[in-house]
Amino acid sequence: MRKVIIQNNELFWDDWNIEHIKKHNVKKNEVEEALTKRVQARKGNKGRLLLFGYTKTQRLLAIVIKKTSKGYYVFSARDANKKEKLYL
Repeated sequence: MRKVIIQNNELFWDDWNIEHIKKHNVKKNEVEEALTKRVQARKGNKGRLLLFGYTKTQRLLAIVIKKTSKGYYVFSARDANKKEKLYL
């Protein structure tokens, strides 16, 4: 794993990804909170990155993003599972 910093102004949001993360009980502002500091990252599928960051309430999120021409597109965000928590 490596550490990366993603600025909130680099995130690309649309109706689809905002609705998708709602299915995991995650809000857009929680993703942005989790990415306000350096986060752990590892390679995901299809050229995506899997990031792990904490919200202000110490909720550990697993966030899937991919670099696009418009910025980093958020594909998913959910609570990190037990196995993922072991890596951190």
